[in-house]
Amino acid sequence: MFARKPSTGPFSTARGLLPLIVVCAFLFAFPIVMLVVGAFRNQDPSLPANWGWDGFRTAYTSPATYTTLRNSLLLSTAVTVLGTAIGLLCAFLVTRTRTPLRRLVTPGMLLVVALPPLFYAISWGMLGNPRIGPVNTLFRELTGSEATVFDVNSWTGLILVISLKSAGFSYLMLLGPFLALDRGLEEAAQVSGAGKLRTLLGIDLPVLAPAVSGVVILNFVIGLEFFDVPLFLGAPAGIEVFSTRVYGLISESSPADYGAASALSLLLVAIVMVLVAVQWRLLGRRRYTTVTGKGYRSDAWDIGRWRWAGTAFLLLYALLAVVAPLVQLVLGSLQPFFGGSAGYSLVNYRELLADPATVLALRATLLVSVVGGLGAMLLALLIGYAVGHNRTRLRRVVEMLTWLPWAVPGVVLSLGIAWAYISVPGLRQLYGTVWIVLLALIAATVPIAQRATQPALAQLGHELEEASRVGGAGPLRMFAGIVLPLIAPSFLAGWFVSAIVVSGNLAVPILLSSQQNATVPLLVLELYTAGETSRAAALFVIMMVLLCAGLALLAGLARLAGLLRRRALRTAASRTAPPSPSTPSSPSTPSSRSGSVPPAGSSADPTSSSAPATLG
Repeated sequence: MFARKPSTGPFSTARGLLPLIVVCAFLFAFPIVMLVVGAFRNQDPSLPANWGWDGFRTAYTSPATYTTLRNSLLLSTAVTVLGTAIGLLCAFLVTRTRTPLRRLVTPGMLLVVALPPLFYAISWGMLGNPRIGPVNTLFRELTGSEATVFDVNSWTGLILVISLKSAGFSYLMLLGPFLALDRGLEEAAQVSGAGKLRTLLGIDLPVLAPAVSGVVILNFVIGLEFFDVPLFLGAPAGIEVFSTRVYGLISESSPADYGAASALSLLLVAIVMVLVAVQWRLLGRRRYTTVTGKGYRSDAWDIGRWRWAGTAFLLLYALLAVVAPLVQLVLGSLQPFFGGSAGYSLVNYRELLADPATVLALRATLLVSVVGGLGAMLLALLIGYAVGHNRTRLRRVVEMLTWLPWAVPGVVLSLGIAWAYISVPGLRQLYGTVWIVLLALIAATVPIAQRATQPALAQLGHELEEASRVGGAGPLRMFAGIVLPLIAPSFLAGWFVSAIVVSGNLAVPILLSSQQNATVPLLVLELYTAGETSRAAALFVIMMVLLCAGLALLAGLARLAGLLRRRALRTAASRTAPPSPSTPSSPSTPSSRSGSVPPAGSSADPTSSSAPATLG
């Protein structure tokens, strides 16, 4: 079937890549296939099939479906415009100007991306509460008015909160292209008479078109897939989007309408796939080269007094995206009742830690975050290594399979996994256990984990591995002794980020967990919907404290990884270094003695060559 080619290591041939393709197909493609099957099955996954078109008729003849479609498109469009604009402006201020505090933006954006959407849902649900939220109470105290200045349970609240989160993704994706802009192109435009604004709009933005279009599509997809924030903030206002509609067809229908939920999910999957195909079509035939071999410069602009306006914008974004939500979450967790006047205390923490359900949820979350994050990183590392060492067309298949979970909302992916695992007799026993939740979270997190492993793997030269194998090391020993130590810092950082993503994921476990293995996000949702907002905030703070403790542990491991990396580099360098030149001599000559210096004028004397001697 495949032409035999000489193997230069694991995964280097098409045959060697086949086992990995099978694993990726089972984890990523099989749930999507079963989602299609489930749309025709019209029955609970645990019951015998009742084949038909009832699910499609229920989903696509209901007026609520088209209201949901309109809401999802409206939300995604607004989030795309606002999130991309914020990311563009922040990237411009950081890379092209001398705006004060610009060096703090990148760490802050990394924090925004790492924080789970559930963090924003809870904190802004408290900040913008129309009756007792601090934003509205402060406004009333300052003005003496009884009006509500900001209601987070509204379209404005939904768009603002999701845009704050998506702006972090936009910034990080645009940072590299902005850094690569050539200042010489801008100078040429300004010499021709163009002002700075015209240069920005006529030179920089067209050059950045590929990156900006990619960010636009990404933000649109993020807007379509968001589940946590619409569930917490949109549901009280009667705003329903695709992801919450799919969840409602299962959780609020009696009996659960799995067929209609699956049929509706297919429309969302199709929309996302079309968007990805459009991006490939638009960008595949265009080239935007800005960094060339001559005259490349990336000097900053002097924007004069506007730099203070830029600083004010950065501070405002930091206040809304990080500072205010974090402060509100901590202060709200210390209130016995949210919005009450009983002062601050640790009563919520004491009651939560004394509740067996909380202990079980923390234990389950710790298990899925640590093991799930590690599993996602190991699988992402294996996939990245295989794709980087394979030159056959099958590597594209692996890449496409890996990105399938990214193109599917979490609640849709969990529905597909439920269909997939229940349909396999040997795996049916996993349903309702923590293990199916763990596998689902690994599948959903692999695309994110790949972003952490790819840059580190790309920096490794193949000659290091080849030298190790020439020295007699097998593939496993070479991988553990050369590859892993060299990428260990990036691996540990990616493990931590993946653990955060897993621990705060609500969309995936919500259809797969049971009461015995509920994670912290599920318990937070239960407390929040029951009106126990302060206890929900306290539980989330406990989880964040545990994550910070894990970060401190990983920081210690990162130091150890740095030592292993330096040791691996020295080992690899000793194996790849050419043998030092030597001249044959008799045992009696000084050059044959250990530590002696060759005589002047000999072939081993560096000063005898015509080139001048160098020091150091």
